[in-house]
Amino acid sequence: MRTRAVAIAGAALIVVLIAAAAVVAFSPHTECGPIAGGVGGVSVQLRYVDIGDRQLTFTFGPSAASDVFGIPRFELAFENTTPPPELDTGTRRLELAFHGASGFNPDLTPSYRGSSLLVPPTSGVLREAAVTQDSAGLLSWRLMLQRSECPIVTTNSYVWGKSPRVQVSITFGQRAWITAEHPATYVGAPILAPVFVAGRGFVPRSKLYLRLGEQGIDQAKADDEGRIETSIFIPKMLPGIYDLSVTDDSGRRATYRLLVTDEL
Repeated sequence: MRTRAVAIAGAALIVVLIAAAAVVAFSPHTECGPIAGGVGGVSVQLRYVDIGDRQLTFTFGPSAASDVFGIPRFELAFENTTPPPELDTGTRRLELAFHGASGFNPDLTPSYRGSSLLVPPTSGVLREAAVTQDSAGLLSWRLMLQRSECPIVTTNSYVWGKSPRVQVSITFGQRAWITAEHPATYVGAPILAPVFVAGRGFVPRSKLYLRLGEQGIDQAKADDEGRIETSIFIPKMLPGIYDLSVTDDSGRRATYRLLVTDEL
C-alpha cells in the first residue's frame, strides 16, 4: 500500500535530480556483483513501495530536513550466505541500503506506513520485501527471491502536482516498469479519479497503449529515453483489483496492480 505525500514546508527546494537511466545490468548466468547509484548529501522521504513478482519500486519525495533533493545514494548486494529455508521465505537474500532516506518525517510522523510486502507464489522471482533499518538517515530493506537471478536497477524522476518524486526500481527479467499515483493512493483509486502513470524501459518514441483489466483506456507516447508520464481517469467499473498495463508497439509490456474503489 502507498500513502499520500505529506505537504513539504520550508525554503525552495534545490533539486538535484539525477538523469533517469539504467544503473547496472547483470547477466543472469554469472554471480551478481554489487550495484550502487544515486548521490550523497540529499535528504528524501520514502512515500511509496510498489512490489510485483518481477518489480520493486521505491518512490521518494522531498524532506523538510533539507532543501537538497535527488536520488539518494544506494547500494544493493546479495548476502554471501543463504539462510536455511525454514528461516526465510526465499532462497536468496538481497540487501538494499539508501543513505539520506527515511520512512519518517522530521516531526516523526510516518511518510511511509508499510512494513513487509509479500508476493504470492508465481512464476516471478520476488517473494518479500521488508524494512530492516530506519534510523540516522539510513534506510535498509531485505529482498527475498525464490531463486538466484541478477537484477536490473533503474532510476526515474517526475512531478505529481507540485510534488517532485524520484524513484529507484529493481526488476528481474523485464525491461519496462510502471507505477501509478493518485489522490487516494493509500485506500485505492476511486472511480473517475485522475491517476498519474510514470515509468520507463519502453522503446524510445514508441506509441504506448494503456489498459485497465480488459478495457482500453488511453494512448500515450514514450519520450526519447523510453519513459512514460501521462494522466488517465479511472472509468466506471466494478470495484476490485485490476492490472493497469502499458504496452508499446514492439510488445514490451509493464503492469501495475491497481485497486479500484466505488467512491466517486
